Amino acid sequence: MATRKDTNRGTPMHDAIGAYGPQASERLARIRPYAEAFTRDLCAAFHEGLVARAGRDDVINQLTPDDFWECLGSHPLSRLLDADLKEHGVRQSAREMGRVLAYIGVENAWLVETYDELISGLRRAIAEWSLPEQDSRFLQDALVSRLMTSLGGIVAGQRQVIKGQQRVMGSITRLIETCTTLSDLARALLEALLTLDGMVAGTFAKPDRNGTLQYEIVVGATVERHASTFTNYQRLPNIHGDNILGRGPSGCAWRSGQLQRCHVAASEPSLAPWREIACELGYVSCATIPILDANREPQAILSLYHSAPGYFLTADRNNLLDRLRSVLSATIARLGRHATTIHYTARADYRERLAHGALTLLYQPVVDLKSGRLAKVEALARLNNPDGTHVSPVDFLPAFGASDLRRLFALGLRQAITDLHQWEAHGLLTAVAINLPAQALADPEYLEIAKTTLSEMSMDPDRLTFEILEADDTQPGDTARRLLAQWRELGVRLGQDDLGSGYSSLLRMERLAVDEVKIDQGFVSTAARSPRRALQFIHHLTRLAHDVGLTVVVEGLESRGLIEAAAILGAEAGQGYAISRPITANALSSWSRDFRLSVTPEKPLTALGAYAALLLRAALLSLARARPTLMRHVVAEPCAIATYIETMTSRNAALRDAYHALTETIRDGINLKGYEEMHKQVEHHLCTEIQREENAERPTDPLPGNTDGASLSHHISPSKHR
Repeated sequence: MATRKDTNRGTPMHDAIGAYGPQASERLARIRPYAEAFTRDLCAAFHEGLVARAGRDDVINQLTPDDFWECLGSHPLSRLLDADLKEHGVRQSAREMGRVLAYIGVENAWLVETYDELISGLRRAIAEWSLPEQDSRFLQDALVSRLMTSLGGIVAGQRQVIKGQQRVMGSITRLIETCTTLSDLARALLEALLTLDGMVAGTFAKPDRNGTLQYEIVVGATVERHASTFTNYQRLPNIHGDNILGRGPSGCAWRSGQLQRCHVAASEPSLAPWREIACELGYVSCATIPILDANREPQAILSLYHSAPGYFLTADRNNLLDRLRSVLSATIARLGRHATTIHYTARADYRERLAHGALTLLYQPVVDLKSGRLAKVEALARLNNPDGTHVSPVDFLPAFGASDLRRLFALGLRQAITDLHQWEAHGLLTAVAINLPAQALADPEYLEIAKTTLSEMSMDPDRLTFEILEADDTQPGDTARRLLAQWRELGVRLGQDDLGSGYSSLLRMERLAVDEVKIDQGFVSTAARSPRRALQFIHHLTRLAHDVGLTVVVEGLESRGLIEAAAILGAEAGQGYAISRPITANALSSWSRDFRLSVTPEKPLTALGAYAALLLRAALLSLARARPTLMRHVVAEPCAIATYIETMTSRNAALRDAYHALTETIRDGINLKGYEEMHKQVEHHLCTEIQREENAERPTDPLPGNTDGASLSHHISPSKHR
């Protein structure tokens, strides 16, 4: 495949165009005899990989393989070897596939790991086809590129669904403020919920004197078209259990006061009276929310209908349903009182404050995990309250229009450069990272602001990193490419902020030639509860980023164990509350003088660090199984986990014994059954230690040096706000 070289980074990159077009078609046509079996195996491996990573109660494990593929419909994996395949077709069908995978709760981590396995399997398969070396190399590059494009599209589709959920969750508070009656709030909520991807309809109902639920509000194009059928009195749900129409989700929700979910309407016996209606309306799963008064007595029923199976089973949608129930029940409790409308007043107030320069920057240190020294700081914007407290961006950003956001960027950049000069005057030479909103890739005014400010304030551009927030479209257009090239000509560094989209964000930023990626704290925060999943995800993303020449920063390091694990897994830098909370510009110089961080990957001192070392060793042993010489070399090398065990032998003899037993299974080559069993035992005991350390160390306790963290903590949410 043809390659090109990025003159800014010196990193060779494959040109994705080579995966399509006449040249690719000609070579792909030569492997037509292998296509059917390969495609079948590829699809099976994809499904099996997701199932293996899902929990027993996850939706995907409740679907047969046929149901799964029927649910997805057309998908890019089934056409991976097609000679006439077009890139935009792969991306489009993958986005649709991603939306459905998001509906049924497939997680990004499962996709990243499964695609990693698919790429390895693809290379093995091509090696077995006995093709000329040139064809084999070309096919590997082309098909890997197609897989990457499909994964990028899948994650983009997932992102669309997730962003819709976040948008609706964010709108609930505003609706509470503006709606003064239960009916008004219910209608507004249903209209907002109907904007969720794949949502078919929503209803709000109350029982009449006979116990029949009458729909006061019906929202959704399909349900409105079939309103006469849907509201037919003979089919209306009832609240009484002795009535067949009272045994469905609505009746059960009313009597129990609990949320009711139906994952597949066609196979749910309690929905038999409404199966024909479900087909007409096009819904597959539904959720029913009982709205209770202050005495826990039901007053109304709100129901939602979605086009995918198991949509309401995932944890985030459970949170959404719980939030809806809480909001509506609270509204019933306050009926008779008029809620004051504060949304538009707050909007005007925030914009006025910004116009008058009421902006403060706090800084969160980013530390080099190898040297233990301050690498740079991330600037975090806050609006000032009259009482000296701060307003977080989660509150004020939704109030800002395009001109406000540009003003915010200009004020923040000017303040950050001023602080850089002041730090330097006091002997601290560092750099600063500033968020660059996604719209900056389509708005040249941001670039002009940066050019003018850097020139006027005499700042070395290399000391600024602009972290690009994720855009809806993971494939940059011509305008974005042109503007990014001009940003790079300016001499600043570029980064991808909040890497939470796996291959999607990585592929996008590789094409835009960024310098670094930042792994989102959301994937780090689960390490104490699910260390294997969290650490493997960090490992996979770090390895993928390094493969294309990117530096990795891990955010959300809220314990000493997370700091150590991130370093062991290869990340270059990290930030989080265990290092420092966001602090004022004045506090940074003293913080930097007092701060000390020492991490020795070969000698972990925490259970999470030892767990990370164990994962790396397991991966290395797996690669060495088929090569006895390499296996002997790996076994002979000291293992970092042994150092950790030596430091706490008296505390956990069971871990020591399990580790010694594990080493015995690999002394003369891996005894697969014994090795896997003892490996699980070591992991189990390490998880016990991780929990013990988690309980002993408050996650937000910073390491020595953060003198301002406590005083700021009541102004700053535990989550990182932009």
